[in-house]
Amino acid sequence: MLNRDPHSLWRLPAASGLLLVLAYYSSTLVANFVLFLPMLIWLEREPEAPRLRRMWAGFLFGFIGHGIALYFHYAMAEISWLAWVMYVSIVMAYGIRFALTFALLGWLRRRTGLSYVWLLPAAWIPFEWAGSWGDLRMTADHLGHSLAKFPWLVQFADLFGLYGVTAFLLMINGCVFQGLQGFYRSDRRRGWIGFALLWVAVLGYDAWSWQHHQARLEAAPTMRIGFVQPNIPIQVKRGDGHEQREWEALRTRTQEVVEQGAEFVIWPESSRPWPLYHHLEKPDTYRMAEVQALARTREVAMLVGVEYWRHDDDPANDELYNAAILVHEDGTLDETWGAKVYLVPFTEGLPFRRFLGPLLEGKSGGEWRWIVGGFTPGPATAIMEVGDARIGTLVCYEQLFQDLPRGLRNAGANLQVVITNDAWFGDTLFQPYLADVLRLRAIENRTSYVRVANTGISGFLDPLGRYRGRTPLFVETAGVDDVALMEARTLYNRVGELVAWIAIAGLMALMIRARRG
Repeated sequence: MLNRDPHSLWRLPAASGLLLVLAYYSSTLVANFVLFLPMLIWLEREPEAPRLRRMWAGFLFGFIGHGIALYFHYAMAEISWLAWVMYVSIVMAYGIRFALTFALLGWLRRRTGLSYVWLLPAAWIPFEWAGSWGDLRMTADHLGHSLAKFPWLVQFADLFGLYGVTAFLLMINGCVFQGLQGFYRSDRRRGWIGFALLWVAVLGYDAWSWQHHQARLEAAPTMRIGFVQPNIPIQVKRGDGHEQREWEALRTRTQEVVEQGAEFVIWPESSRPWPLYHHLEKPDTYRMAEVQALARTREVAMLVGVEYWRHDDDPANDELYNAAILVHEDGTLDETWGAKVYLVPFTEGLPFRRFLGPLLEGKSGGEWRWIVGGFTPGPATAIMEVGDARIGTLVCYEQLFQDLPRGLRNAGANLQVVITNDAWFGDTLFQPYLADVLRLRAIENRTSYVRVANTGISGFLDPLGRYRGRTPLFVETAGVDDVALMEARTLYNRVGELVAWIAIAGLMALMIRARRG
């Protein structure tokens, strides 16, 4: 053990915070597998620290890490000053979560004496899992996503999902700590043995999986798919008078991909410049005349992002969806449509509506319109069919949630599409992070994905998590590729979040043991 150095104790949680930023945004694996090391050293140097002191150290770790990692809010602040309110709130929330996690972790370590190899997953994963529920659900911070940019390493996600990847990362951190800081030589030896065994198991499965799924991929039927990246600035999309400019970019690029043989063309989120107003008692109002004419004349099926109003004579029944509407090659609109299920809090949907609704819903002008939202959640497992393709659709940040694409895969989707408008995030490192997260979704479900973004990053993902035709940011462009349609479900599709439930059960058992000890 290192000697206690009171002058450096508060530097250690800060060091873990900085390593957390590197784990998410850097292209090296080193930070991912040592990011907890300074924080664990701090806990060992303060074995009798009171709860509030452990909480403060954990808060510092989370506050610094996420305070830097969420820097992309400055780009959103160019749209509304309320982005700074959101930034401060989120950073504080993560700081509090880390405070609770490390207060619990230090208590478990002191009371049980067990290795961090087991304690870290048990203390960490239940908090991540809890954060994926409720009106403020979020999974962008899940540690497993930091490994998504290394698809060769996370092929085992088709067995254990996102929480399995998180557990691997946490256990490696625990092994490194034990190997370097173990009190006895035997402890250090066990740490490095565990480190080696984890890597052998993961890389061994990954090597087999790579070969196995590559062979299946080569034998799978394909569909030639095109996408359009119109590169419409967010200020233009939110303004009036630019609809024709947007339409011309979409129409021209659609013609381009059709000429390259595309059988199916995808437009990004809310790409149609005009909302679709559908009066439920007047079936002929379910139409997008200019898009239908384009599909019919080009003889191509299209998936179009659009704001979709469903209403009748009673204004109280109005519903607004951030939708994806399928247009067949004969120009007809499919009766099945998809829409965003998980709405961005305070942007698309109002959380805690029962309490905040009376305060905010009447404020529909200016900045309040931005914060109140007004969208309705869409159907969770809408599957649309084009030829042999059964298509599941995710909208924008839904690509961060592993349960939605798993539900679509289990409902029969053999192709999944992400339509998004990431212009909100500017030219920041959060853009490639979001695009890379989708690699994990492809591996978890062994499904091909097409990611179509208004300003980029767009591209085609195969079931091994590899991008093809990945586009740069802020360029008007289009892409075409032959996309595999995969049928078999994975173990993760069948068993779901088993790792999270094991971690929750383990935490309960550890807390019982700690209290009795």
